[in-house]
Amino acid sequence: MLCCSSKRLSEPERVQEWHKNGNKWPPLWQNETLEYKQVMADREEEIMQIPGANERWENWMQFTQGRLVPKFTTHGFEVIQTPKATHEKLHAFIADALSRYETLPNEYDINAIYGKNKPLFVNIGNLASDVLNDLQSIHEEWAGGIELRGTSAYGVRLYKNGSSLVMHYDKVHSHVISSIVHIAHEYDDEDEPWPIQIEDHNGKLHSVNLEPGQMLFYESAKCLHGRMKVFKGKYYGSIFLHYAPVDKSIWDYSVDDVIASVPPHWKDNIVEDTGSRWAGQGITVDSRASFGSNPRIVRGEFIHDNKSPYAYYNNINTLNQTIHEEL
Repeated sequence: MLCCSSKRLSEPERVQEWHKNGNKWPPLWQNETLEYKQVMADREEEIMQIPGANERWENWMQFTQGRLVPKFTTHGFEVIQTPKATHEKLHAFIADALSRYETLPNEYDINAIYGKNKPLFVNIGNLASDVLNDLQSIHEEWAGGIELRGTSAYGVRLYKNGSSLVMHYDKVHSHVISSIVHIAHEYDDEDEPWPIQIEDHNGKLHSVNLEPGQMLFYESAKCLHGRMKVFKGKYYGSIFLHYAPVDKSIWDYSVDDVIASVPPHWKDNIVEDTGSRWAGQGITVDSRASFGSNPRIVRGEFIHDNKSPYAYYNNINTLNQTIHEEL
């Protein structure tokens, strides 16, 4: 089986279990709006056009996860001001690090981040866990009052010039209620910011700009998100906070659950092993492909090159730039 380790079921065994468990497709796991169902039907059609098995499987894993898990909020994301004391502590630490910019280490290589200039990483030590603990209650409040446990405080990541980020869902077992706490950036042109793209619970794509001192709540395992535009500037620095529900009756999902839920027809009409746009775990269909991803090549034939804007991507430019205007 292309997706799984030797400890997991073979593909025929997995398919047998899929039917045995009473699965249907389109799925009935969660209540979905008509708008969302239509977006998902269109996305499935796109995914099934991916010729490479590995790339298509990763798209199916992401696609299945987004439909498998429940939602907690009306829209799936919201922008607020970062608590002042938290922002001031983070900003002071990053300002000091930026004074030593040329000596900062690179972050480890991540398939989902495009661009020749790999991000820098600022290890903020115990401050990361302090922020995770300090902001837990406001994440709980935003998610409807459920009890959460902190699972990860990652960063600070400093994206560099030319970066973009594949559209994706976060880790299903641990990254459930999350936030991007934006600390600082330096653009080449303040009139050309670097927004995050995120889908709401109707499947509608939004483009949201964050200012230093703002944070974005988002249901990171449920809402597709990434940065489809190319960053133009010196650095863009944020810390990523992740929480999961304590009550396992609310959330008890694993990667194995997602694997078991991918429908058997995912592999129909596969023609290649890998796929030219494979990017680890992510959605790489044309309508959600980030700039900087590989061109689509099928059996050695060049199909198109997304260094030029897709017609789909141009629609993002018409979206309002903050959730407050859009929703």
